[in-house]
Amino acid sequence: MNFQKLFGRILGSLVAGVAVSFTLAEMFFDLNTRTLVDQFFLVLVPAAAFAFCLILLMPTLEKKRAEVSSRTRWLVLLSALLVSLPSSLTTRFLFFPALFILSFLIIVPAATSIQAIQEAGGYRRAIGAWLFAFGLSFLLIGFLDNFYASPIEGLLLTLLLQAVLGVGGYFFMGRVRRVAKERWFDSLIHGFLFLLLAGFILWLYQANRRVSVFPAEYFVMDKSTRGMFLFVSLLALPWQAWFHLKLKFSGFYNRIKSTRIYAYVSANLAGLSLAAGFLLLYLLFSSVLNHPIFDVDDIFFDADGLNWRIRLTTDTWQDYYQRSVHPFVILLLKPPVDLLAFFLKGNKLWAAYFFFALGGAACVYLAWMFIKSVTKNSAYASLIAALLGLSASHLIFGSLIETYIILAVSMLLFYVLLLKDRPLPVLVAASLATIGITYTNFAQNVIALFSARPDIKRTFRFGVSVAVFLVLLTLLNNLLYPGAHPFFFIPSTLQAEQQNVFPLNALRIQALARAFFFQNIAAPTPILYDKDIPFIQFRFFKPEINRLSQYDLPIQNITVWAWLGLLLLACAAFLINIRKNQHLRLSIALMGCMAFNMVLHLRYGKELFLYSTNWTYALVLLVGLAWQGWSDRRWLQALLAAFLVLLALNNGLLLLNMLNILAPQVAY
Repeated sequence: MNFQKLFGRILGSLVAGVAVSFTLAEMFFDLNTRTLVDQFFLVLVPAAAFAFCLILLMPTLEKKRAEVSSRTRWLVLLSALLVSLPSSLTTRFLFFPALFILSFLIIVPAATSIQAIQEAGGYRRAIGAWLFAFGLSFLLIGFLDNFYASPIEGLLLTLLLQAVLGVGGYFFMGRVRRVAKERWFDSLIHGFLFLLLAGFILWLYQANRRVSVFPAEYFVMDKSTRGMFLFVSLLALPWQAWFHLKLKFSGFYNRIKSTRIYAYVSANLAGLSLAAGFLLLYLLFSSVLNHPIFDVDDIFFDADGLNWRIRLTTDTWQDYYQRSVHPFVILLLKPPVDLLAFFLKGNKLWAAYFFFALGGAACVYLAWMFIKSVTKNSAYASLIAALLGLSASHLIFGSLIETYIILAVSMLLFYVLLLKDRPLPVLVAASLATIGITYTNFAQNVIALFSARPDIKRTFRFGVSVAVFLVLLTLLNNLLYPGAHPFFFIPSTLQAEQQNVFPLNALRIQALARAFFFQNIAAPTPILYDKDIPFIQFRFFKPEINRLSQYDLPIQNITVWAWLGLLLLACAAFLINIRKNQHLRLSIALMGCMAFNMVLHLRYGKELFLYSTNWTYALVLLVGLAWQGWSDRRWLQALLAAFLVLLALNNGLLLLNMLNILAPQVAY
């Protein structure tokens, strides 16, 4: 090696070492607070160490550079520039030289992989996988950096998510490309639903600029994390080529494709991704409705928000209402909330937000799975599942810390298992969640089982099995959580329910019809009541003062009339195709569950909307089954898509109205 080349290496390494050392000293080691002599040594000593390492690395880097084409060399330089420029702008532009040098040194070893993936024509898929990983990582770390706040935790999370989601993105992009080629209209419907959800979420979040009720720091990445996240994520882009080639040629991707998990996710990707979108929507609104400032119950549609928040997020699990209708609900709900809190550094409040939002998302997924299994049409199933997810009932109770959304999950799961003809022990296990949360809803499981599989002996075995486990699990619940509930099998405990019985009159009959067929889907203008508690109460029906909410606004009237038209269309379709209906028994089961709830609530319950998740799932599945003969007709899918826009606007106005009223009370 000639002297000139050696001198160039030494000089370049020294310059690079000084730049990197100065940046580290400025960013992490309080350079400006030290004396001039200390600053001198703090910069130059590490610079010499860095320079020495670079001199040793130079031959390897030069060899890597010689192995690739000039186009790839320019791509490496461009990649280093794209990594360092945005990252330096989020910190200080003074750090650009050091960031560029570091980026270049880290990217160079991946040069041969970059060239290989270019030549193979896979760079579009690699970039798509990176965009997928970048977007989801941004959302996840924006949430998780509230619990994992240290720089090293943020760095490790970013690396982990980029790797895992990069693999997921690789398969996702391949699936999107295949669906777009083979079923372009289905991909159009799915794309529309994601745009609708994104627009709905952004619309709600935009309102936050006026009312400031959302805890923005939980949904937007912290400024101190952004620079590191951007730098590491952009560095991951050129390394995606190496990563995907390594996994592909090692056979890892083929091994993944042979697993049951891959087969399940691949077959149900549309439903899972739709549910994930609703999870974000419910979690966003949950952060407002369950704010700790709301220290009384009955604010939101007579829900016991404070009671359940205390019981699930503290060590005080006793029910101060002393009601026996929830036999072992604490045993069912508290352990999963505690488990989620473990991953959120012990924050049980946000664990509860996430758990109940997850319940709302699970309802969307199970509805999708049910309709998809019946019709074999993924796009139609997504439209019906979105109808359930955007219903007023699920928007509210998918966001509240209350038991009703988990009841809906358990009943939807029971119907999915019935449809798939699962054995009796599996149905018993699923039914225990329903009866453990509220024992009256077990009647829906019995009605569903007998209607779908009319066998008296089997139904009797089912009922006895559930009853036996109910008693045992109730005892276990009160052993683990002493005094959590009065025992349901002691007659005197039923007296607590007398306060929820009201006389049957013309107004209540009207309220029943609206609650079962209209208010649970399209929200009216809520009743605002400000006398009993220190917060404004939101109600749709208040029998104490004989008031029933109305559809006052033009958008409300348009939406509810459109929904009535769809209901009539469903009735007509059901009657027209009744002889061809292969799932008639399931439709009868769903009707039976709705009839049971109507009889139950003839006199029971103040705010009927409070119980609406107990039958909204049945109504939505019923219309989905009624239209099954037309499920592949594009006119029906377009009609449903148009209605979902109306529904999102109508129910979005309810949420915005609630945000505006809550704004003076909620301070983040």
